[in-house]
Amino acid sequence: MPQIEPISPWTNDLLGYEKLGETFTRLIQTVDDSKVISIEAGFGHGKTFFRKAWAEHLRQSGEVVVEVDAQRSDHSGDPVVTFLGALLALLPEEEKNKVQKIGVIGKKYGGVAVRTVAKAVLKAGADEAIDAISGQLGEVFEGQEALQSMADSVGEEMSKTAAQMIATQLAAEKAIQKELPAQLDALKDELTKGKDTDRVIILIDELDRCHPEYAIALLEAMKHVFDRPGYVFCLMVNADYLEKVAQHRFGAHGEGERYLDKFVDLRLALKATAQRKAEAAWQLVMKRLEIGTPYGDDPAFSVQAAAELVGKIVKASSLSFRQIERVLDRVEVALRCYVDMPLDRSLLVWMAFKEAGCVVQEEWLPRIALTPEIAEKFLNVDRWENREKAQKQEYERDQFVQKQCAPLLRLDDSAYRLPPPEGGGEYFGWAKVLKGLGPHYIPDHENVLSHAHALMAD
Repeated sequence: MPQIEPISPWTNDLLGYEKLGETFTRLIQTVDDSKVISIEAGFGHGKTFFRKAWAEHLRQSGEVVVEVDAQRSDHSGDPVVTFLGALLALLPEEEKNKVQKIGVIGKKYGGVAVRTVAKAVLKAGADEAIDAISGQLGEVFEGQEALQSMADSVGEEMSKTAAQMIATQLAAEKAIQKELPAQLDALKDELTKGKDTDRVIILIDELDRCHPEYAIALLEAMKHVFDRPGYVFCLMVNADYLEKVAQHRFGAHGEGERYLDKFVDLRLALKATAQRKAEAAWQLVMKRLEIGTPYGDDPAFSVQAAAELVGKIVKASSLSFRQIERVLDRVEVALRCYVDMPLDRSLLVWMAFKEAGCVVQEEWLPRIALTPEIAEKFLNVDRWENREKAQKQEYERDQFVQKQCAPLLRLDDSAYRLPPPEGGGEYFGWAKVLKGLGPHYIPDHENVLSHAHALMAD
């Protein structure tokens, strides 16, 4: 029976990340110890798509992959439990039972929340006492004896609740130091049993959307609790944002120092080239803006022309792909709201990207120059005051219409909104464009975009 080829996870790869994913996979396959890798990109640059596609690519390459959406687990308050739960979920049911016999895997070992509460209720200096005692006990920890010793050292004012918190903290730290490492090794062995890899790759996404305290606790748990051979963490992060969160929490580091450097062994960048972003934007335009009533039959008013314009704009901009989608959302809404009104898609695109702060050049869409002010200027030619001057102005007028507005000369006569010419005949081309379109061509499209913007949430 022929072997069925797996479906490629990169089918919808608009930004050209497949080659990058293959490269990152080769890199991961050289790791045989513990490693924390950050894959960094700003908001809206396709991190989540990359994480999902790359995770499947890694699986098809024979790797064991665990995906963690940190934002969804934020409510748990304990990242150690989050990680353990994700690892256990990957095991077959019979193996879960086997591993659970090694120890109480479901307990909260991190102690982060306990320590935070304890600081709030104990006398000044008690936290330092916790650290001192937990460091001295080692393997001979006995909960009640240590608790009594702590209570004696801090003083009679310590409440029973505070004492219980200290006991919980000490038990948690003992579990982290002595019990949890063995459990993590056992988990890794079970997850990789029968495979050609001894790595467990944990992909973490949406960390930069978590509450700051949880994001920091997750980083600390990842580095200090799960620092075991064979566990490879890959963080999909907006590093600049996380750095600001850390600075707010801990204060600024020295010049050239970064908080994330304490936890990350290798930093990689997730970047789409300007060319690939332009190609992706072109596909979006072709898919989403083929709606409404074209301004005319000329190819200049086609969806292909709008797509080519978007490609030029995107290449010259620094917008993220999500920002590009947001601008195109506005154009799409405008076309759908005014589906029966003839609209110039390229003009809407030009205006929308300009309002978004992008570099847009008039040479990319010459007819953008047909403003009411320009039209009025060319129409106010006094042919009798100075014939030579008038001829020059008429020449400039004709050149403007021919070069800047050529597609607008080839519209249906109804588009110009002009009354029948006196005495019959036809209007000159310049009159159609300047008199018929000049006063409303730009304002109409501005109004349509403005209405679409008003309908959209910020």
